[in-house]
Amino acid sequence: MTPLTTFTIIFTIVILLLVTEIEHRAVVAMLAAVLSVYFGTAYGLFSFEEIVEMLNLDTVLFIVGILVLFETISESGFFDFLGLYLLNKLGSKSTLLVIVQLTLVTLFSGISSNITVMLIFGAITLKFSEVLGIDAKNTILVEGLQTNVGGILIPISSIPALIIATKTHMTFMEFMRISVPFIISLTVISLLISWILYYRKKSPVREAAERSRKTNVDPWTAVENPSALYRSLLIFSGFLVAIFMSEQIGLRPSFIAFFFVTISFLLSGVDPDKVFQRTDWSIPFFVAGFFIFVGGLERSGVLDKIAEGLVNILYLNPCISAPLLLLICAIISAFIDNIPVVLILYPIVKELVEIMKINPAPFYWALIIGGNLGGNLTTFGSPSVLIGVRLLERNDIEVTMGDYVKICYPIVVIQILASMLLLSLMVSLGLL
Repeated sequence: MTPLTTFTIIFTIVILLLVTEIEHRAVVAMLAAVLSVYFGTAYGLFSFEEIVEMLNLDTVLFIVGILVLFETISESGFFDFLGLYLLNKLGSKSTLLVIVQLTLVTLFSGISSNITVMLIFGAITLKFSEVLGIDAKNTILVEGLQTNVGGILIPISSIPALIIATKTHMTFMEFMRISVPFIISLTVISLLISWILYYRKKSPVREAAERSRKTNVDPWTAVENPSALYRSLLIFSGFLVAIFMSEQIGLRPSFIAFFFVTISFLLSGVDPDKVFQRTDWSIPFFVAGFFIFVGGLERSGVLDKIAEGLVNILYLNPCISAPLLLLICAIISAFIDNIPVVLILYPIVKELVEIMKINPAPFYWALIIGGNLGGNLTTFGSPSVLIGVRLLERNDIEVTMGDYVKICYPIVVIQILASMLLLSLMVSLGLL
């Protein structure tokens, strides 16, 4: 068989395994990497020495550092403290509480793992439901949507954003100049539709719960070590400043991340063993394995064949082609994890825009936004949405696909269409 045929078969098997979820995605990525190395070296497509370059070690190390830092903040008790604080301050105003909570879910998903944020705010919502009569199903599902919106905020907010920002050397300020209008627009859409459909009218249960609630819970009871909380927040703030200024200080983001991980363990007072236990190590293994796999696809010619299907779209006016790419990426990400989708599409788009000599930025942003929002189209397309569904099911609240479509699609579909429109507008105005 030719290298193209062999790697096409590997590509098909890997995609089927990811869609059916027969094996853990990290295991699938490692299998893809092993097969790519074996057949790639056997066919003479690349040498063992070139695998390190294909691995993109700088990006993988940066991801590891980010994950550990995020867990350090979580372990300090910050999110639990915030939830109880909000309950005390806004507990008698349940609609305002939900609006503030959805906004915070979006913001914290921008600076923390969306899985961590979903677990914490999901638990807080269930408590609010018990105390204030808030509809837990609607609120938790919408929170799941907003965790993926938050993944657009800064380059480290989501793995797709991190991959593209790292590969294109996009600075924080360059990234946020585009991301902030999207974040504001998508969050306003979510809050407005949620309020109209779910929170405008109070149920008798909610009214009775709001009238009866009298007692406050001290938020500091959720924090084992207040000093560790303060120090963790200070260190993380320093990390964000250093990342913003990485070009000025001449240090790689991966080095900055590991420097602050070291400082965090030395000074924050957080137990490293607990942080390491909670860190999602499957993500760096998955990304590293898929980098090698994509390198094999690129050298075998598979990506060139896929590119032929996209070239007609990209030949259109960027005001049309970039939004169409966003839609395609979103639809694919609804069924396949957004990380492999972006890893596969990025080199294809990069090669095509270089050949066609057009501005690549609109198409990179189409991948970032489409990859993040697409997971909201199904209950299994996004880990945070899936966690939200499982939280509800563990509390005897059934969520069928029909329920999900009824509750979430009015928000998701409008968010995707609005993103396409905003992306097209930015391109036409010369902002991208």
